[in-house]
Amino acid sequence: GCQLPPAPARSCPACFQAKFRFERCIALGEYEGLLRELVLRTKRSAGESLAMALGNALAVRCYERLAAEPCDLVAPIPRHWTRRMWHGIDSPTLLAEAVGRQLAIPVATKLLVRRRATAPQTELPPSRRESNLRDALAVRPRYRIQDARILVVDDIMTTGSTANSAARVLRAAGAARVEVAVLARSHAR
Repeated sequence: GCQLPPAPARSCPACFQAKFRFERCIALGEYEGLLRELVLRTKRSAGESLAMALGNALAVRCYERLAAEPCDLVAPIPRHWTRRMWHGIDSPTLLAEAVGRQLAIPVATKLLVRRRATAPQTELPPSRRESNLRDALAVRPRYRIQDARILVVDDIMTTGSTANSAARVLRAAGAARVEVAVLARSHAR
């Protein structure tokens, strides 16, 4: 399940009902207030330095959670080239590079590839998010990840569909474990 601080009054159905292929989600916090504003700023063209700073903070959280079972490789969730061009920044890659540098873990920015453009997940109801990603992500064949422990990095997790899709293709390619790290965890509405 997600690694947010416990919130018994506000349980997350996605955490309890979904059959995730990743082990856990490590997040700096909930997608609200100041953290929400900071995450949104990392998506703009002037947000590189902020993304790196938040990536460093995320690395500390990952170190705390993964010290007993460190990962072998860090990989960002890929953005389609049209989305990268529109935003002018690839925040998941910047976050992954910061996490990898801080944890001294190799970063494979091209491990996962987005084979087709998908509708933005935030524009879809939770029930359609999994099908939106079907066959959208793949592992590049040149990478050998047999028995590897992989840390997948993204900016926000809501239902977990994107992370689950990434974990599914990584596990199919031989990865032993997939952990997920995000700046913020949002709960599906």
